[in-house]
Amino acid sequence: MLMDEPEDTPKFLKSLSPGKALAVTLAVPSLYLLALALAWWAPKDFGFGQRALALLGLAVGLAGMGLWMLAMFHLGKSLAVLPGGDRLVTHGVYKILRHPVYLGIDLTFLGLFLAIGSTYGMAYLALVVLPLNVARARLEEQALLEKFGETYQAYRDRTWF
Repeated sequence: MLMDEPEDTPKFLKSLSPGKALAVTLAVPSLYLLALALAWWAPKDFGFGQRALALLGLAVGLAGMGLWMLAMFHLGKSLAVLPGGDRLVTHGVYKILRHPVYLGIDLTFLGLFLAIGSTYGMAYLALVVLPLNVARARLEEQALLEKFGETYQAYRDRTWF
């Protein structure tokens, strides 16, 4: 174990060097930023030629951003790029959803790419963002199960994704 690594660090993170942990911390948000760059520079066909789809996309994107921001607010000091935490957050939106930040991110990008009619964006969402968020959710589940055991399992049993 590294010198300045907290005792409650999840097992899978203990193997990461500080440099690799920093790289992951920087890489994950960069993948979301890349999605925004794709939205800006890729060809667009707003709403795939359907005004109603563009408006639906905007509504879905705004709902996703709202969920994403609300979840971050409820996380407070527990917000981190890498899994682990000092407490289990089960209030607010976390009463219903275990991973509202990831769901909010997914809905935000789905709405954005639908609104601008970006086939490339939809592909990026399906091939990069969704798998990334599922992998992050699984790692987070593993870390929280290691740390909180039966308490987390009971929470997991009564919530959705």
